[in-house]
Amino acid sequence: LPGYLRKVLRNHTAHTCDGEQLLIVCPHKTTISILAAFYGRRVPSSSLCPSPGDASQESTECLSTTAHLKLLSECQDQQWCQFSVHSQVFGPDPCPGTHKYLITSYKCRPGNHRVKTVCENDKLRLQCRSKSVLAIYSANYGRFLRGKPECDALNTEGPHIECLAPDALRRVSKKCHRKGNCTVAADQTTFGDPCLPGMKKQLRVSYTCVPKQLLEEVGPDTSDPFLLSDYMHG
Repeated sequence: LPGYLRKVLRNHTAHTCDGEQLLIVCPHKTTISILAAFYGRRVPSSSLCPSPGDASQESTECLSTTAHLKLLSECQDQQWCQFSVHSQVFGPDPCPGTHKYLITSYKCRPGNHRVKTVCENDKLRLQCRSKSVLAIYSANYGRFLRGKPECDALNTEGPHIECLAPDALRRVSKKCHRKGNCTVAADQTTFGDPCLPGMKKQLRVSYTCVPKQLLEEVGPDTSDPFLLSDYMHG
């Protein structure tokens, strides 16, 4: 995932007890991107996944080293995945006699994106269908070495160099992130002038439309996906 998209796509957490089925399903036209996985036990049975037998000897320092690789092999880049959770699935049992659980942190990644470019002083309009909102992959404003031909044709003089506004992604995202549609003016008022005087610029935005529930309301998600408070409440 691109760094910015990794921040704005919502984290999902699934917890599955020994003997249960893990089921992860992402919306249509998105795929699973595994962030992390934990199989073992960190908290007592009384807090999560109660043991069906005697829990007096259980270990709360139990960890499988193969959980992440297993989830990658079963689920990565799939629209959905399902398998039974038990110690044999993850290789040698890290703590025999302890009832364990699997915690999986993942995102649903859009399968494709679109690119739209407008020349300086034009307006760039982005729109999604009903029940979908905008997720911005990237945004650049300035002059590109390989830009839109009709925009490049306006530059008849001066050196053929690339010059880009440093905060174009932040400015476009502020206007468009999680919106059903938006309009951005490709001009100096919005982005400043990163190029030599008189050089004609353009705005290029890469984006996709996704279900609203896939996106964070505010940018970065800094929470630990394995905190007890996260998976106790789904």
